[in-house]
Amino acid sequence: MAKLVIGLAASHAPGITARVEEEPQEVRARVYRNYDKLRALLEEARPDVLLVVANDHVTYMFEIIPQFLMVIADAYEGPPDHQWLRIPKYKVKFHTDLTSFILAGLLERGFDVAFSANPLLDHATMNPLHFLASDREGGVIKYPIVSLLTNAFVKPLPPLRRGYQLGLALRELVEQFPEDLRVAALATGGLSHDPGGPSWGYVDEEFDKRFLGMLTRGDVESALKLTPEEVLSTGGGSYEILNWVVVWGVMRGKPAAVLDYVPSYNIGSAWAVWRP
Repeated sequence: MAKLVIGLAASHAPGITARVEEEPQEVRARVYRNYDKLRALLEEARPDVLLVVANDHVTYMFEIIPQFLMVIADAYEGPPDHQWLRIPKYKVKFHTDLTSFILAGLLERGFDVAFSANPLLDHATMNPLHFLASDREGGVIKYPIVSLLTNAFVKPLPPLRRGYQLGLALRELVEQFPEDLRVAALATGGLSHDPGGPSWGYVDEEFDKRFLGMLTRGDVESALKLTPEEVLSTGGGSYEILNWVVVWGVMRGKPAAVLDYVPSYNIGSAWAVWRP
């Protein structure tokens, strides 16, 4: 049977690679050290598969906005804007058997998850994989992935409680998968930021630290009471905490260890780890 070996969370801000010179050297070094720490933890866990929970930046579908979407393709090469991001273009393999098993199981449990065989993974998925799971010389992501994309931008938004419930179901299904696999879960995105909005560049440190405090205490209920309106009042991109909450559900509400929090690159960046 498959088992969950570690949970990780990290911000996915494109500026961390695309506009690296925007921050002083000491800030850049601190940001990159945090990704190095997560990479070491991931390698120590020796996963066979990465379950990546990221959000789509309304690049996947313009006319239809799924609340949750799974990629059912075999492989992908991207991101399409890798030159702007200043990262290599990577080849990614999907673990199709585990993806199909999870998708069918979610439907049986009442989660009407969309799916697509046309992968288009932007920086939300590819920037963290670049830091945590890449063979840069070979141009490949070292682990096959299961890709779950969320709607964190377009109203109406899924409640955080629904994301948490989805995470609980994901954990059940991973552990029911009959193959002997070591699975790591990765949440990307957040915290507070307002990309392209009137508060672009503003970071709501008070909100970020409040959310991270809930995370470190394992105070799930307080987090799930946050409404989309309350979260979005801190910035148009802040609802990416939905991805963190989904993986918090995968980790069954356990407290996370927050490695660091750095307001940088116009976003409240944080890095966290859950032990199963």
